[in-house]
Amino acid sequence: MKAIPFDQFRAELLRLYGPPHRAPATRRQMKQVLNLVAALGVKTTADLTQTLVARFIEGRPPGQSPRTLQSLLVCLRGVCNQATVNGYLRVSPFASRSVARWLGHIGPPTERKHYSRAEIRQVLTLMGQDVESTAGWAQWKARRLQALTATVAYTGLRRSETLFLHAADIHLEARFIALTDRGRSGGKRLKTEGSEQPVPIPDALLPILADWLSHRLDAPVDFPVPLDCPWLFPTLNRRSNWTGGPPGTKPLDRLRDVAKRAGVEGMNFLSLRHSWATHAEYHGYGPALIQRVLRHTTEQTAAKWYRHADLPNLVERCAGFDF
Repeated sequence: MKAIPFDQFRAELLRLYGPPHRAPATRRQMKQVLNLVAALGVKTTADLTQTLVARFIEGRPPGQSPRTLQSLLVCLRGVCNQATVNGYLRVSPFASRSVARWLGHIGPPTERKHYSRAEIRQVLTLMGQDVESTAGWAQWKARRLQALTATVAYTGLRRSETLFLHAADIHLEARFIALTDRGRSGGKRLKTEGSEQPVPIPDALLPILADWLSHRLDAPVDFPVPLDCPWLFPTLNRRSNWTGGPPGTKPLDRLRDVAKRAGVEGMNFLSLRHSWATHAEYHGYGPALIQRVLRHTTEQTAAKWYRHADLPNLVERCAGFDF
């Protein structure tokens, strides 16, 4: 074993996590863990010991979710394993004590928020009314929000996947959305390799997307926009995709504002993905199909994190039960 300075090892490791090798979120977490380790005074890779792991755990802020700590420890285990493989560390501190043993028992995940079919319908209906009752830029923005929200609600796509879609990814005649990992060409990475799959477009979403695609490049005569804009949901000037903006104008801000007017508090794009999984089961989709559309690695992931018991669905399904 030949230990090296931790700063040198950190730089080597982060190069392996740079684009296009790993997703940006994965690299951010790795960088966070390496910074936390460095803050504990680690000088060389030989300092990656069980004592260091214990100090790492003790240094977590009070009230932090045990699942967040679990995620950080899994990342730290990867750091130690890489140091061991490279010959910079004799043995990983996780070799004789697993992440599960460091943490002890973790209870079931907290129930995530989802919305009833009636609540989602209320929000989408109000968005449609906003399109009909406005004109000019206000109408264009209302159409964009309606199409964005409906796409997530009807397909279960992740927010980041939807906001980075290109118009060319929408295949209305074939009735599917092509999820493309553009990280290989310097664009947006998808969350996992399994995310790069076609996602079906339901009947109810077809007219909304068709309407939006016909108005996507609308603009006043004195406000020229580039006709080669690739983004499905662009900004007003069509020079980038709609991911930010001043407070109150971001996609999440707009969604929450309309949802609140519809009497539905706290709606966000992740809750719509959860809702899709919950109501897909009501529509008779089996675990394998739900996993396929959500593009999870296993059926257990969808069942554990995304499918929830929905009382209105259960009541409706069981209403006719008799002997």
